[in-house]
Amino acid sequence: MRGLRALETGIACGVLLACVAIGASRARADENFFGYSYGSETLPKGAFEAYSWTTWRTSKGAGSYNALDLKQEIEYGITDRLQASFYVNERYNSIEDSAPLEEEDGIETPEYPNRDQFAFQGVQASAKYAFLSPYKDPLGFAFYVEPGWSRVFKISGEKQNQWSLEFKGIFQKNFLDDQLIAVLNITPELETRKFIGSSKWETELELEFTGGLTYRFAPGWYAGVEMRYHSEYPDFVHELKREHWAMFAGPVVHYGAEKWWATLTILPQFYGEPHDPTRSNVLHLGEHEKLEVRLKTGINF
Repeated sequence: MRGLRALETGIACGVLLACVAIGASRARADENFFGYSYGSETLPKGAFEAYSWTTWRTSKGAGSYNALDLKQEIEYGITDRLQASFYVNERYNSIEDSAPLEEEDGIETPEYPNRDQFAFQGVQASAKYAFLSPYKDPLGFAFYVEPGWSRVFKISGEKQNQWSLEFKGIFQKNFLDDQLIAVLNITPELETRKFIGSSKWETELELEFTGGLTYRFAPGWYAGVEMRYHSEYPDFVHELKREHWAMFAGPVVHYGAEKWWATLTILPQFYGEPHDPTRSNVLHLGEHEKLEVRLKTGINF
């Protein structure tokens, strides 16, 4: 826990110092203005960009729960409309007497064992094609596909084999001479996993909607709000029944310099079902947390 607090403090101080030390400059079309939502623009042909993602998920309403999802990404513009990316992922789980909980003989006990673990999670690759540009057309639109493999379960840190295939429909609309930017992402994802030691493969469909609105209030600086809806449909092949869902909303701040940019999104959960009245009467805390914080940085080459 002491190491986790130090990491959180270091991230916050690094962002603050970078923003103070470097002056404002014009924004680039390929920046990520949001932490969870994608824009419809792609990198120019032959351009490279390196990304770093850090997502902190915390609090399930019982015990102590903290998780860090880490990504390193390289992105390349194949054409002016098509880009490809490759990700390497790691995950840290710190769990102590926390949810999700199971009730047995009237007593709630943790479903997953306590854990303090940092591990290599897996890899992903993606392709994104921009059909319409928000700077040239009335509405920007892009299509995105991302296959991936993961060896660590997001919630508990348990070892697994998971294959996934994610699709995104990305919409972007710019207003006020590109000073106000609105985005909407529609994201279905297919997953199949088998935990180590088990012979059973589990399948599920995840459906997510993310979106946001951000405003350029100074050269290089944007501020706004971002929202996220996430739901899961286990064993969707036989029955399309939603198991749980949760909604998040919070502020987003973005700064873009000539060769780099940074985006910070803070997303508290404000409603989810099913909820556990012993821990929360409005939130779903089994497969989600009370708060997510994501910091993304990018460097252009």
